[in-house]
Amino acid sequence: MNIYIVTSENSSFGGGLAFSCLAFERMLRGLGHEVTMIQSSPAEGIVTAGYDPNLGFALAMEEKLKSDCRNLETGSLIISFGGGMTAYYSALISLKSHCKLWVLFRGSDANLAKWDGKKTFYNQYALSLAEKIFCLSEEIAANIKLLQPCLNNIYVIPNYCERKNPEIISLPKNNIVMGCGATHLNEKKGIIRIFRMISVFRRIHPEITMTLELAGSIDDDVLKLYKTIVEEDNLSDVVKFLGAMSRSDFKDTQARWNLYIQGSICEGMGNSVTDAMSEGVPVILTNTGFIAEFAKNVFPEMVFSSFEPSEMADELYRLINMHNVSDRYRELYSDIFQRINEDKITDIWRIHLSGDSKSHIFKVAPETILSVSLHDVDGEKHDNITTPIDVFKRFADDVHSSGYNLCSMADYLHLPQDQRNNYIVCTFDDGYAGLINNALPIMNLYGFTATVFVCSDYIGKNNDWNYKDKTTRRHLDIRELKTLQNNGWEIGSHGVTHQSLLRLNDDDLEYQLSESKRRLQSIFGPISSYAYPYGDISPFIENQVRRYYDSAFLLTQGGVFLEVDRHRIHRYYISEIYQILKSK
Repeated sequence: MNIYIVTSENSSFGGGLAFSCLAFERMLRGLGHEVTMIQSSPAEGIVTAGYDPNLGFALAMEEKLKSDCRNLETGSLIISFGGGMTAYYSALISLKSHCKLWVLFRGSDANLAKWDGKKTFYNQYALSLAEKIFCLSEEIAANIKLLQPCLNNIYVIPNYCERKNPEIISLPKNNIVMGCGATHLNEKKGIIRIFRMISVFRRIHPEITMTLELAGSIDDDVLKLYKTIVEEDNLSDVVKFLGAMSRSDFKDTQARWNLYIQGSICEGMGNSVTDAMSEGVPVILTNTGFIAEFAKNVFPEMVFSSFEPSEMADELYRLINMHNVSDRYRELYSDIFQRINEDKITDIWRIHLSGDSKSHIFKVAPETILSVSLHDVDGEKHDNITTPIDVFKRFADDVHSSGYNLCSMADYLHLPQDQRNNYIVCTFDDGYAGLINNALPIMNLYGFTATVFVCSDYIGKNNDWNYKDKTTRRHLDIRELKTLQNNGWEIGSHGVTHQSLLRLNDDDLEYQLSESKRRLQSIFGPISSYAYPYGDISPFIENQVRRYYDSAFLLTQGGVFLEVDRHRIHRYYISEIYQILKSK
């Protein structure tokens, strides 16, 4: 196939965009395609004088467009390596030459374009003509959908990267040398945020010596600003500006760092991040880009949950003091490099180029999870805890007649992904006796299951702890809970004593999460689901819950995209489920 790559950069001496474009070109040639590079910017020497300073640029671009289209073969593939002006120019070439258009968004060209009217127009025009759209991360894909909400031809394919060092560089408890780098190290990498974080960290933990090395060229005015902040925050003794360096020198420098740190607001994937990981350097990142999206569900301590410097400092301290930190990095790096090695990424592109891309693993198809929140099923009167028996019976009947099923979270996760759209995760908080007496017989009529979230201290006891509930209720005992389990229900954790996690100190929080799981597992086996008492949550608490449970449920907060909301799943009330079913 004849492929034309349109790019603003393509050089082994350029930045991350240039380097990844060069690697992409080599991969396509390795697959046997004829590849021609087209620059998306005109040659130098444009006349900018006269009554219209933009006239020279417009004339130069028009001449370039005619020249670039002159020898293009109809039916070729145009690939825009980047959004913005590059995507717009690619779209014009595609339209004039009757060629297919694919657009590859790499980072800021999608994440930040919405704040620039011209770039927004360029992207929207290209999106309207593109046969396929490729992004480096889910975040980029989500930002693209802000510009064109109805797109269904978006795919996420990361850059490939090979692991050089299978060992993990030790993360010391003291004398830590951190680093951050890029070809052009301006504020895009969140350098000021890192300065502020280090300043807070040193005040709180003066016993830990920390050095920050910054590698890359920095514009003079930005460098002046950096140095001013460094002096104001008394960081002159710990911050070192290494200046621009070759790629090989940069990788040698990275290899001696104890920790790679990045404070970016938005990233695509980050060549410097994967370079550091490839050398076995531990990394800690803000929550943006493909690497962070992958890591936060496996090793959340590697991803800052906030952009606030004091919270970042706290999270960095906890990471440094993890007793098994090297093992965690080793497991994560092993998983991620298996997924992004050159052969696997090349195979995905081969599938796309062959015209069969229906099943490839990085396609963006956000999975939404539908779940219902219940407590007790009893009697005839409705209150904020009780669902009357006849109301629940009618609900189960209506779910079944609508072609849906109720299931536990464990059952949901064991379903093939293409079948999950017909299932509603059914959850009961607190574990009251009405479940065994009233809910179970109704659920068994249709083979439905549910997850019941249990407070380990209240098993078999009355609800004396809940002074707001005017009804005396009995919590299920061990025998009754095992009966539910034997009928396919899942036992989940609701803490030890149903305390709001927002009101606990670190030790008590750890106790509520770990002790409830330990006790329940000793009776019922593996416990993987959790429900936040009162639905109370914060980013810090969510990260702590991730350490113990595979999924976690909220009440009126949270989200429904399983990939990103796995530990903050929104639950609906029965009335809301009815509205959703009617809309389908």
